[in-house]
Amino acid sequence: MNQAAQYAVPILLVAFFLYRRIRRTVGFQLYRPRRLQIRIGIFAVIGVILIAAGFVHPIVFAADAAGLALGGLLAWFAIRHSVVERRSDGLYYRTHVVIESLVIALFIGRIAYRLLFAMQGAQTAANAAGGPDTLQQYGRDPWTAAIFFILIAYYAGYYMYVLRAAPKRAA
Repeated sequence: MNQAAQYAVPILLVAFFLYRRIRRTVGFQLYRPRRLQIRIGIFAVIGVILIAAGFVHPIVFAADAAGLALGGLLAWFAIRHSVVERRSDGLYYRTHVVIESLVIALFIGRIAYRLLFAMQGAQTAANAAGGPDTLQQYGRDPWTAAIFFILIAYYAGYYMYVLRAAPKRAA
């Protein structure tokens, strides 16, 4: 019973955060400029930290660049399919459902992969003298780097567009 609770609490927390992420991503979102600015800032800080972590393994820079390019392409496609509408309680925006679903699938898929990898490697890590540093782990996995930068470029690019264009399009 104790071991089941040990796994249940983290799984329930992850499920709760995923539910919130999906609910905030799919469908019309209320236009809140301050929230979008904060998110862009957070993505920029995370991007700088991850680029700095890539100095350990320079091959990750290629994955970073590929992720930025793919994320920019996704953002461009999302911008082309954006819908802005004014309602009685404010301005709302959304992009194409397929794009929203693809971004969520990337996010959930990467989390699931890391959780499976962590469960399989938990015994190996427990036997090691010390656990690996998270940034060092990031520096060795170009797939993680690429997916992080796809998400960073997509969200930062799309949110910058929404900040700039949504009020003009709804007028």
